[in-house]
Amino acid sequence: MLRRRLERLREVGPGAALRAVGRRISTRGRGLALDRARRARPLQLRAGELEAALGGLGLEEALRGPALAGLPTVAAFERSLSSLAERERHELLRRADEILAHRFDLLGSGPVELNPEIDWSRDFKSGRRWPLRHRLLLPGFFFDDSDIKVPWELSRFQHLPLLAAAFRLSGERRYLTEVGAQLDSWIIANPVEIGVNWACTMDVAIRAANWVAALALCAEDAAREPWAKRAAASLLLHGRFIRAHLETAEARTNHYLSDIAGLAVVATLFSHGPEGAAWGAFATRELAAEMEHQVREDGCGHEASIPYHRLVSELLICGAQAADAMALAPLPDSYRERLGRMLDFVAAYTRPDGLAPQIGDNDDGRFLPLGEYGSDYRSHLHLFRQAGRAYEPPRRSRRFPAGGYYVLRHDELYALVRCGDTGVYGIGGHAHNDQLSFELSCGGVPLIEDPGTGTYYEDEAERLRFRSTGFHATLRVDSAEQNELPAYPRFPLGDRSHAEATAWEAGETATAFTGRQHGFEALPQPALHERRLELDGERRNLTIVDTVFSDGEHRLDWTFPLGRCDAVAVRGGVARAEFGELRLAIEADDAELEVVEGSYSPAYGVTAPRPFVAARGRSRPGAHATGFTLRIE
Repeated sequence: MLRRRLERLREVGPGAALRAVGRRISTRGRGLALDRARRARPLQLRAGELEAALGGLGLEEALRGPALAGLPTVAAFERSLSSLAERERHELLRRADEILAHRFDLLGSGPVELNPEIDWSRDFKSGRRWPLRHRLLLPGFFFDDSDIKVPWELSRFQHLPLLAAAFRLSGERRYLTEVGAQLDSWIIANPVEIGVNWACTMDVAIRAANWVAALALCAEDAAREPWAKRAAASLLLHGRFIRAHLETAEARTNHYLSDIAGLAVVATLFSHGPEGAAWGAFATRELAAEMEHQVREDGCGHEASIPYHRLVSELLICGAQAADAMALAPLPDSYRERLGRMLDFVAAYTRPDGLAPQIGDNDDGRFLPLGEYGSDYRSHLHLFRQAGRAYEPPRRSRRFPAGGYYVLRHDELYALVRCGDTGVYGIGGHAHNDQLSFELSCGGVPLIEDPGTGTYYEDEAERLRFRSTGFHATLRVDSAEQNELPAYPRFPLGDRSHAEATAWEAGETATAFTGRQHGFEALPQPALHERRLELDGERRNLTIVDTVFSDGEHRLDWTFPLGRCDAVAVRGGVARAEFGELRLAIEADDAELEVVEGSYSPAYGVTAPRPFVAARGRSRPGAHATGFTLRIE
């Protein structure tokens, strides 16, 4: 721990370190004062406050009226329960029974059975428990194998609407009893502002939305239970906390958008009262502003991450639906137009197998997954159902220059190229060193596949490895990184690479892309990397030409992370990988190929061995070109 702190001190310099210490001392002073105050007098509602906030509606009426009207995805999920096939019905109840047994599989934990009394502050993967202190006194992470996201994810209560649905489907009160027991348990164990589950407003907002959704599903029976009023009172306190602790900044991200969308959902419940109406009007205005701030004009989320585009789309879809139901202020037409372009982007990047590439970070974050709780996080097609729009598989190549994505298609062939800024106005919070990298699929078979994320906190080396240039299908020069990887576990990446597309040629049977990135110009002998890719549908191949412009000589290393294959070997200078009936041949005209050990992460916290094809070469001064042909046999 001391070594890492010293490394951090050397990195930021003495001036920044002193300012950080000053902020820490100030924050700790406020935290100590608030810790004493909240322990002496926990935040609670006064008599009559809940009734006033509901604006004269009974709890059942508010849940089944304005709250459910603001959650059309929940209403659609409820309607679908009556038409489930027997197999689907059995599967939903099976998953609900897992929750009844307090058996959870979160963030790569594998199935873990928690105690009868759930410890909401514990990372059950590592055993680390966060203390019940004021949120300002808690560390964001420990220098060990613990992960703060585990208690956060559990306390998001993504599973609660599934329990409520099981009660509606079966009529068995054990599911309803468990809903109430978990709500009471959590409220008692997590006084407002105390403990890890109040440390991040985003998680407070997502939790509140799931509570409203679950209660709306079972309101007729739940409203008669004493715990329902306690949950509603806690939801009012959740709304007040969110409004007072917004994660705002000059460059805002999915955190602030989660705050706003969650506040909008809570506001529907209390929209007949003055407090909820004020929240709803505020959330509506902020949703409109964040659509312009966080989504590029071509529909791409600005965090340089396709998995985070899914989350931001969910937030903007569900937030708008809540705002529309309250009708406190209209969202502009431009909001709907840009939301439509967001879905156009989802359709374009969806692979022929129906899954999305994991470009950038993926932490499995969702907003109101409902019956899809625990499903494959790589599928984004639910967004079309949420938005009430049919999904049509794309047939042609598309480019999204503002976001930095280029999709090459011909019939069953698909390639996606990454070439753009690192996001968040140059901060790059969830970007990887993946400029000019690509994915390649044929039919439903991924051949070259981005390895994903691994984890954020529990393994420093794993985090850096999955984010590095050498773990993406691109070129590395002199073992350098395109952008300097930040010290563990910070997220900002910067944008030294300044990637830019220079040509795009979309034809009937072939599409070509050319781009360059400047990250290696920081080397002692500066180097510029330019890449041209051409997908030829008739020949069923992808050709790549990498050109290095430099006055010096350089070592060149390429990576081709394979999709799940049956076998791979290099013979006669050609790498061949077997994917069932498909074969992929990789040939290089001026590089040596080999098979190396790699990894693939299908979900946060989950990794598995996966072979990569690697190539090595050297560049000569001037413009040095190296060609590759990826041929599907």
